[in-house]
Amino acid sequence: MDGTGASHDFRNRFEQSKVAESKREALIQDLIDENDRLAQAYRKMALDLESETEGRRRLQGRIHSLQSRRSFVLVLIDADGDGYIFRDNFLNKNEEGGKQAADELLVQVRKYVGELGLDMTKTDVVVRAYANLRGLGRHCARDGLMKATADLGLFANGFTKRQPLFDFVDVGLGKERADDKVRETLSFFINNEQCKHVLLGVAHDSGYAPFLERFVADDLVQGRLTMLQGYQVNPIIRELGFTRTVRFPSVFAWSTVSNSQRNMIQHQPTGSKQANRAGKGPHASGAVDPDRLGPVMKNQDGQRIDRPLAVDSDVMQAMKKKNLCVWLFLRGRCDGCPRNHAHPPLSAEERDALCMVGRQGMCFTHRKGKLCEDPLCVYGHGSWLQPDRAGAPPEGPNMKDERYSHNGYEVER
Repeated sequence: MDGTGASHDFRNRFEQSKVAESKREALIQDLIDENDRLAQAYRKMALDLESETEGRRRLQGRIHSLQSRRSFVLVLIDADGDGYIFRDNFLNKNEEGGKQAADELLVQVRKYVGELGLDMTKTDVVVRAYANLRGLGRHCARDGLMKATADLGLFANGFTKRQPLFDFVDVGLGKERADDKVRETLSFFINNEQCKHVLLGVAHDSGYAPFLERFVADDLVQGRLTMLQGYQVNPIIRELGFTRTVRFPSVFAWSTVSNSQRNMIQHQPTGSKQANRAGKGPHASGAVDPDRLGPVMKNQDGQRIDRPLAVDSDVMQAMKKKNLCVWLFLRGRCDGCPRNHAHPPLSAEERDALCMVGRQGMCFTHRKGKLCEDPLCVYGHGSWLQPDRAGAPPEGPNMKDERYSHNGYEVER
């Protein structure tokens, strides 16, 4: 090989060496870049892991905290004279009766919820009952359930003091105040993780229907909610379709003229000692047709009105002087009142006259501006009976005689 050829060969080999060196440097640079990327990813993952670890610790702490808290069952009651009047054997004992009512309610709630599968040894019972104590107390005193209006305050005090998580709350005067309390309390607790079940005492009042509709479609919520029934379930509330319902007749007054009671009345001879006895009841009579009081009539505005009656004034005055029990002689049964229960069966004219006498006592539901849907209600529902803005009863000629309005806890809501 001559000198020129050797020089060319060395140059080619040198160029190849430069290319190889460039590739090696590029490889090293790529390795350095990849290492930097992996190191950065590692640092990010390490931070993420630390954050997740801290989050898991916080979650575990929350779970532990929740597990350490006691679960509870919530009982909400619209007790504002609306179908959830406590039994008179509690009411007439004032503060001691309030304590006994709280004890019995606790027993019944524990029994019912325990049957649903909850461990009541680890579950508290929280009760909130809302009412206008002054108005409800006046109603109870008027109907002989208590001696004085102020006695209901004593009852509520005993009820509240008896159990640490029981409260009988005075909402004061004003339409819908008890309703608002119930709605807001239910909304607050229904999604609480510790609230395992709710017993809701509002079945008497159709005004709750729009509020309750949202819970019907939620299977999870509906499974944790039981409708606590009083003496009567409003048809609109029933149509909502809540799957769980329960009654506590040992706690709340329960004495409408049911089919069983009507059968008992029909099989009891007229003029028996029980039917003729005045004062303590119960009294029953088979000589009346309670269904004659219905059906419920409404005006064009959907307000209840009373069926027109043509009554001779002399007959009506005669019936007033006899001080007859409107419940016994119109509905067929009275659980006990001081009025006259000893009288022969009434004629059609006398029944209409007594019905007019009964209407001189204002229906408690109508007095609150709500719709009375009891077809057997013996009290008045005239348009002049609408309440004023303060919720106080209006003045009117028929308001002078409310002494025939008794046993009202069975129909007045």
